[in-house]
Amino acid sequence: MDKIFFIGIIVGIISRLIMLNLDEKQYPTQPNILTSQIVLAFVASSLGALLIPALINRSYTSITFLSLAAEQFRQVRSNRRDTLQDLESTQLVPRGNSFIEEIARTYEIRNYMCIVTSFITVASFWGLNKEVKLSDNPSIIISTIIGLIVAFILRKLLSRQSISDIAEVSIVDISFEDDCVLKVGNLKGITNVGLKSDRERYIKHGIGIEIRPKNNSYTNAGILSYPGQRQVICYNLYSRLGIFRESNEPAFTPIPRVDPETRALYIAFIPMERDERKVIEAVKSCPVLESAKGKNLSLKNLKIIGKESE
Repeated sequence: MDKIFFIGIIVGIISRLIMLNLDEKQYPTQPNILTSQIVLAFVASSLGALLIPALINRSYTSITFLSLAAEQFRQVRSNRRDTLQDLESTQLVPRGNSFIEEIARTYEIRNYMCIVTSFITVASFWGLNKEVKLSDNPSIIISTIIGLIVAFILRKLLSRQSISDIAEVSIVDISFEDDCVLKVGNLKGITNVGLKSDRERYIKHGIGIEIRPKNNSYTNAGILSYPGQRQVICYNLYSRLGIFRESNEPAFTPIPRVDPETRALYIAFIPMERDERKVIEAVKSCPVLESAKGKNLSLKNLKIIGKESE
């Protein structure tokens, strides 16, 4: 049982590692956060691996550690939320409260994933070894495979949609009407840009982005209409491509606006490098928030004008 205990821990840690999203969380620039996640994965996996021996020995009091662990993981979620909120004032483009809560909730849930995979690994070994009467080595191999399969199944179930799944992304022109009214694609009135130098920067370095809901779906349109989702798109652009502005230049803050007829989302963005392909990739890779789903059900009966996805 000792061997499978350690194997259960290893499988639990592996299940956490395959869920790490290095791009979204920017772990390469925050190695201490990556380390803390691996340590928490070890703790969670150890708890999951201990459950079966505790149940076999009828040591029910040891199961109370699960409730303590759940409380600890909730505290980790709270701490991560507080940290990200404290950093908001330092961001040229903020994440927004919806995205912060999504990240914090993800930190908590993925620890439970470690508990589940390590528990199933050890439980599979016990069932094969004690009930089916397989020898130790075949039982260890089969239970390890089962644990890894469960890890990949959970990874599939917990993976989120991205903007590429719900919308078409294209580049459109940036122009100005009435001298200072910013127009992106067919949507005008984004904002007023008073200084001539600011307007020139938009024309020279800016990229207009159109994000149109696929299949004219009211569900997809509702997601794009959610303010938290719009902010996440802007932040994803900023985190991947940077933004050509200083903190005292509010005129260049990206302001996403929805066309009331087509329900398409328009953004004027000034990246550090004017690369249209990278801009499209950054938008398409943006995660869809769970909190954005199911919003604006009134759009179900709304006729959305525009092209359909092929």
